[in-house]
Amino acid sequence: MKKITLMYDATVVCNILTKNSSRSGIFFVAYNVLLELLKREEFNIFLYGDNIVKLQNVIENYDEFAKCKRYRFSFLDDTIIFLSDLKKKVKKKSFNIFSRMFLSLFISFLKKINKFYINNFKKLEDIDVYFSPMKAVPKFIFKCKSIKRFTILHDTIPLVNDYRNNAEKHDWYHKLVSSINSTDNYFANSLYTKQDFIEYVPKITPGKITVIPLSTGKSYFKIDDIYYISQIKRKYGIPTDKKYIFSLCNLDPRKNLIFAIKNFLNFTEKHNLDDFIFVLGGSHFKDFEKILNNNIEKLGERKNKILRIGYVDDEDMSALYSGAEMFVFPSLYEGFGIPVLEAMKCGLPVICSNTTSLPEVIGDCGIQINPYSDKELIEAMEKMYFDKEFRAECIRKGFERAKLFTWKKCGDVITNKIIEEFSYDAR
Repeated sequence: MKKITLMYDATVVCNILTKNSSRSGIFFVAYNVLLELLKREEFNIFLYGDNIVKLQNVIENYDEFAKCKRYRFSFLDDTIIFLSDLKKKVKKKSFNIFSRMFLSLFISFLKKINKFYINNFKKLEDIDVYFSPMKAVPKFIFKCKSIKRFTILHDTIPLVNDYRNNAEKHDWYHKLVSSINSTDNYFANSLYTKQDFIEYVPKITPGKITVIPLSTGKSYFKIDDIYYISQIKRKYGIPTDKKYIFSLCNLDPRKNLIFAIKNFLNFTEKHNLDDFIFVLGGSHFKDFEKILNNNIEKLGERKNKILRIGYVDDEDMSALYSGAEMFVFPSLYEGFGIPVLEAMKCGLPVICSNTTSLPEVIGDCGIQINPYSDKELIEAMEKMYFDKEFRAECIRKGFERAKLFTWKKCGDVITNKIIEEFSYDAR
């Protein structure tokens, strides 16, 4: 069988250029799926991005993409990249503002011409598959009927929360849902996500959705070096003489953090645990940050037991997980729940919600709770903190279960499904 020429939408992969909340779970899925597909002999891969300047920057500056090929739609692609680079040099050399304005307007004009050309004239007979790890398939791809289309579906959170009330924030998601049809192929990150899309988007064909096993963003592993862990704790302002519960997530309402903090404080006060604090890591959502801060301020002196450390560098994750007593993740909705898997890989026992996709990830390797029950969370903390044998069993089972979730397995499922589609056509 000849190689399948695959165009991969690397738009979200370009978030590798930044260190903020844009590097969320979806980014790591897009990044790792691409790396896995690049290993496959079955594919000849071209990268596509809605910002060709960023995409070229990623290819030129990151070793893992050094051999990647950017799909060139026209000579204007390279002209836009050249002029964008020139614009940076002009800015550094302090050229007058009119020179910079002219370049910006001219680049914008070329982009519009390029987009018009792609949408109306460009032929894509050389592409067999278009693969999107997140966004809606572009209109110019739909026009080429010979291209098979595959998209990863992550969750229905905006649908459950009625995204129409905040259409601007969820514009990309609105476009995705509007593009879903009965003939395209889709990958869901969990069985729960698959069932949710079948319920909320009736246009989708259930048989066209394949569940894929995700894994963690980077390599996570247990660290036993207490001196190194202490060093990382100091970096983030965590007192080295304190034990801590760890929670890592983008700070938004569905993560149920106020519930977790309240019950942690009730637990520590009940058992007079003065050397135990709650460490909260992750980038914040602006809409929720004020609410969270206000709730923490209302705690009075007790707020000293809550430590927000913000964005955590990738290379420090394993140490922070490994140094904690337990991982608490009472989220109200997850499409998958990568942080739970990260914690298990680092030998950290987990308490998480018994809702949505989380039971698929944790299995019987920790404690699942009703995310609205104060009693259940406090009892779970007590069990995990005081019952050393149970805690050790959760850690052992977690290590084993984490082995079920690998990017290789994810890549195998995706590759086999794409090949299956071509084999079906050949009959």
